Amino acid sequence: MEKSHFSQSQGTRYSFAIALCIVTMLIALPVHDLLDPANIVMLFLLAVFITAATLGRGPAILAAFLNVALFDFFFVQPRLSFAVADTQYLVTFAVMLAVGLCTSHLVARVAERKREAEMREQQTLALYDLAADLGTSLSIEQVAERTGTFLHGIAFDATVLIAESVQGETSFREYGKHRLGRMEQSFAHSAYTNQTIVEADTLAGLGIAIIFLPLAAPVPVRGVLAVTPQTSDAELIRLHRPLLEAVASLIGMTVERLHHADAAHQSELKAASERLRASILSSLSHDLRTPLTTLVGLADTLVRKYPVLDAAALETANIIRDQAHAMHHLISNLLEMARLRDGKVTLNRQWQPFEEIIGSSTRLLAGILANRILEVNVPRDLPLVCFDAVLMERVVCNLLENAVKYSTTGAKIVLRVSADHGALEFSVWNAGSSFPAAPNDEIFEIFVRGEMNPAVSGSGIGLAICKAVVAAHEGEIIAENRDGGAAVRVRLPLGVPPEVQEEIPE
Repeated sequence: MEKSHFSQSQGTRYSFAIALCIVTMLIALPVHDLLDPANIVMLFLLAVFITAATLGRGPAILAAFLNVALFDFFFVQPRLSFAVADTQYLVTFAVMLAVGLCTSHLVARVAERKREAEMREQQTLALYDLAADLGTSLSIEQVAERTGTFLHGIAFDATVLIAESVQGETSFREYGKHRLGRMEQSFAHSAYTNQTIVEADTLAGLGIAIIFLPLAAPVPVRGVLAVTPQTSDAELIRLHRPLLEAVASLIGMTVERLHHADAAHQSELKAASERLRASILSSLSHDLRTPLTTLVGLADTLVRKYPVLDAAALETANIIRDQAHAMHHLISNLLEMARLRDGKVTLNRQWQPFEEIIGSSTRLLAGILANRILEVNVPRDLPLVCFDAVLMERVVCNLLENAVKYSTTGAKIVLRVSADHGALEFSVWNAGSSFPAAPNDEIFEIFVRGEMNPAVSGSGIGLAICKAVVAAHEGEIIAENRDGGAAVRVRLPLGVPPEVQEEIPE
């Protein structure tokens, strides 16, 4: 239907060209006796000029040939015949035809350049309006809607495809009125993967012409724009291809802006949430610490009361004391975590042997380690390390407590220390229970537990404290499953210890 309309339009233009030539002939015919033949030629050339300026190159060429024929037939002796008595008119015909053709070509080219300039101006203004609309878009849905409205105005339908990674495979989330088929999805993947424009038409088996443009931006491509003409005319895509590429570029920059805006918003929300959580932890820890200290003291008094309580009361008092100590330990961890998160802890770093931390930690936990097999491997030639002894002791104790919690009675726990490649490394490994999945940094987040077992006490604070302390010492902490159990490794930078001055005897 569109091609038929195009043919009718072309036929109308040629009809107007023929009509203009005939009108010129009718105007010149009554006055041919009064005008010199050269002036009549000028009239016909004027008609060619007007035809080229208004109707285009093709009708102008037809007018040039038709005017030569009309001039020969009606104004050259013998008239009403194509015979030429004076051969000099052949030169006139040739010059007239050449001038007509050159004039039609030049004028038509100027007219085409003018139309192209006007079209580019209109497209530039339209792109400016589209850029303004996309600049105020707050979601991908709005971007797709405004892009669809814009392209619908130039007889196109559009679908915006945003790439998503699902289990390592790329898929597209579609935004638009039309959904793409399997073959169209494959073309879209090709455009996205190769970052190049893919054109497909009815020869590709789609039944329609369609172009896939990657959403170009200064960063990796985030999707594809699929554009289909509302008619079956594939030439429409090639005619508007520069405009479509510009639209895809605008969409790419808008999608990138929305991505960074969303990331910044999520980061801001996370920071606000962390501040609120740290504030609540700090407040609760301070408020609960005093009554818990009192409760611990009263429980100890009951256990040591004289005369000694009866067996049932004494057992109850021991349970109260143990639970109060556990709660006091938990509150201390919460308070320490809040202080570390707020950055209010000043490290008391000193050069000291790491073996002392191992010894003090195992002595503090002698009670809970009594029913485990603890293996400690510490080389004798360890260098001095600069660290905060109190905080690092908390790290070692927390790791040993976790190893006890997630192992059975009689299980083996290994604490190994070594120094190499400019770092001191120590690890705690327990046999039996391991991390439920491939461990990552999430295991060190506050209130995240490695195994959600209600029989195992804990709140998911110990590893978070370890990470905060190790990070404050510019170290690295890693969780991993190893040798049928769970292991946590800590690496601390060795640095350059100070030189020890030997004492000179007096």
